[in-house]
Amino acid sequence: MEQATRSRAHLERVLLVCGLPNAGKSRLIRYMFGDVRLGGDVPPVGPLPRRALSRERCLAGRATSPHESGETPAEFHKKIDDACVNAWIHFWRINYVSAIQPHPRNHMPGIVDVCAGLHTEFKPERIRVVQLSPDQWGETSSALTDSEVDGLRALDVEVLAIDARRSSHSAEPGNVRILADYFDFS
Repeated sequence: MEQATRSRAHLERVLLVCGLPNAGKSRLIRYMFGDVRLGGDVPPVGPLPRRALSRERCLAGRATSPHESGETPAEFHKKIDDACVNAWIHFWRINYVSAIQPHPRNHMPGIVDVCAGLHTEFKPERIRVVQLSPDQWGETSSALTDSEVDGLRALDVEVLAIDARRSSHSAEPGNVRILADYFDFS
């Protein structure tokens, strides 16, 4: 019997930082990469660098939501799949972070359907949605509705909210350690 050859890293965890446009999703994701466990430096504007989390796993992602990029779910999945293929050169497992919007926009569906699609396409071990409420401006308009939270719970998706207000506190801008903790496997 011929053994199947793997061509991509296993998608282990997905973190979706969820908020409306200009809620602070990209800022928090970039600051999350500044955590010493994830490399220690905040990447500049542009593509996020892949970071090793251990000898067998890495972190990849994007700071722009597929809603804002005008992507379809298939295009969003293709970018994640490409990251899995590229990671396979050095890693067995990949973890992925992405900005996401809560409601349908452009060609992308709402958060519940996005997570259902990720479950179907990739079967990750865990998906966590972090809603920004209040967002970086102190607004709560990015908060998920009860029906959205119930829909995510039905998919076994972890849901939490963090205070993403801009702060001059140097130790933890926007609670980014909460985001980085999700990828701490120690």
